Amino acid sequence: MILFDDSYLIRGKSFAVNEHVIVNNPSLEEIFEFGEEKYYALVSALVAKPSDYKVLLYDKGIDFETVNEFDFFCTSVNSISRTESAILFGELDFSAMRIYVDNRLRERVIGDGEVFIDPLSYAVITDFIRRINGIPVQKPETYLNEHVKQYRLGVERDNMKRKKSEPFKSMLLPLVSSYVNCPESRYGYETVMKLTISQLHDGTQRVMKRVHYDNVMRGLYAGTIAQDKLNLDEINWLV
Repeated sequence: MILFDDSYLIRGKSFAVNEHVIVNNPSLEEIFEFGEEKYYALVSALVAKPSDYKVLLYDKGIDFETVNEFDFFCTSVNSISRTESAILFGELDFSAMRIYVDNRLRERVIGDGEVFIDPLSYAVITDFIRRINGIPVQKPETYLNEHVKQYRLGVERDNMKRKKSEPFKSMLLPLVSSYVNCPESRYGYETVMKLTISQLHDGTQRVMKRVHYDNVMRGLYAGTIAQDKLNLDEINWLV
């Protein structure tokens, strides 16, 4: 297994975790054809942390703070059908995978007899999926005491009820529209669809940096921003 670098994101490349597992870097056109709501539901299922399901786990008598991320994934992997995962994994069938104990590694893995995913492979897979989709890595949730934990569980339970009644709201459409219509972009509605999801996120982030830099420079020349309080390294849009 090899690790990916940032060039995969810029080039819009897919990533071969091993000889059997390849994680696709889908184009915007592929995502919209597949269905944006289904796509993000898949992404959420693959990169979910136990804390994302704290209420459901608590109701089953499980403390999410004690659950390992890979073990948590193992409990839900069979619910992902080949049709649902095809946009990211092609013919790989998670629903056929079972939990095994690798005697050599002395740890649990999931597989179908030919394809195996161990904790390290899973970590690389989820890291790549987060990176191409612009999903930041969240710090583990910890609480000072049981009272604080119960309060957060109550808040999350209310949020779940509210979200359940809300219709799906596209995240990509506003991003695509903004990117196409900003002066710094050279893409139109047709050409932007050829970009992969990682290239869209990289492009929009770079445009935001460029716009922020230009605004700061205008403020500097206009005298509304003090030069001695300006850190040029922080606003450099080329890094």
